[in-house]
Amino acid sequence: MARGRFVSKAISLDEKVDALSDDTARLLFTWLIPHLDCEGRVFGDAQTVKSIVFPRRNISPQKVEKYLKEFETHELICRYSVNGNQYLWMPNFEKHQPGLRKDKEAQSQIPPFTPELRRSEDGNGLTQVKVKDKDKVQVKEEVKETPLNPPTGSLFDPLIEKALKDYEDTIVLPGTLLSAEMKAELLQACQTFSPALVSKAIKEAVKQNQRTWRYIRGILNNWHRDGKGEMGTETQ
Repeated sequence: MARGRFVSKAISLDEKVDALSDDTARLLFTWLIPHLDCEGRVFGDAQTVKSIVFPRRNISPQKVEKYLKEFETHELICRYSVNGNQYLWMPNFEKHQPGLRKDKEAQSQIPPFTPELRRSEDGNGLTQVKVKDKDKVQVKEEVKETPLNPPTGSLFDPLIEKALKDYEDTIVLPGTLLSAEMKAELLQACQTFSPALVSKAIKEAVKQNQRTWRYIRGILNNWHRDGKGEMGTETQ
């Protein structure tokens, strides 16, 4: 995604945003916009949203979850689940993002939202609608929502976990934990480029005896500018 985005001043007059419960909710919604990819999507579980949007704010994932549900109630976002990962999509993203140039940004790595993936009305789960070809009868299946604090290994795609581990193993000083801010940077890079490309850039930086995020980000930007594919090869 772009390193920076423009937020339309019309957002201050948006009735749905104004109707949110407090200023923290409005701040979370506004700050969420720069972290969306070019299609207005991002990971939608509360823990990840907190680490990306509010890494320095003293606010619990439970509080963030409350606000995300409020955004859904006001139809500011749609949350959905694909292959066990939870995502969110902002329907009016382009309204608050004037001058959006999708052709200048990396393609979205997040599956698109469809009405069949919309959360159930009671908010307790996610509803997928499937149609049987044999009798054309619609059958609804309830899919359990991803827990707020899922066990290690179930929150992210394995390739994203690998990119985080690659950074921890080769860049972070021994005995030092990966900071929430750095984790957010890595997650954002995985969404902008791809987890596999982030891992490859980390290895390339180490090969050049450079162990800074700035250098790694520069590699990613150069590859994207030169039209490199997921694994650093030329795209077709």
